[in-house]
Amino acid sequence: MSFLNGLRGVLGGSSPGHTNWNEPDTVDDIRYVFSPNSGMHLLYKHSNSCGICFFSKKSVETVMKAHPDTLKYHFVEVRQNREISNFIQNQTGIKHESPQALLVHNGKVLWNASHGAITDSAVAEAIASVQGSST
Repeated sequence: MSFLNGLRGVLGGSSPGHTNWNEPDTVDDIRYVFSPNSGMHLLYKHSNSCGICFFSKKSVETVMKAHPDTLKYHFVEVRQNREISNFIQNQTGIKHESPQALLVHNGKVLWNASHGAITDSAVAEAIASVQGSST
């Protein structure tokens, strides 16, 4: 079984493993993201049972390495944190998908993507666009 757990970790099926990820445990841990003047946040919704999630997570982590202090990164494993996932959907009005990435600036979603549209270049361009419009 440890081989399978190790394989799951390599494929992105366990804890995010990157130090810049914030892993909210409750809705209260994520609620502030939707407040005015909360800054910039990337919400990444992940399912351990989804193969596409492995690739999109790696794309987000590539951007995270290049821009570690530009914004806060939040990792939500949707099956373990269904309440948080539902809260995000209710706050944004954007139908849940996984994988899913939402770029939130001062409480408003300014970009979102799911599945194969979550690429390192797409995420980086979205961040640059928000930074350019807020200066």
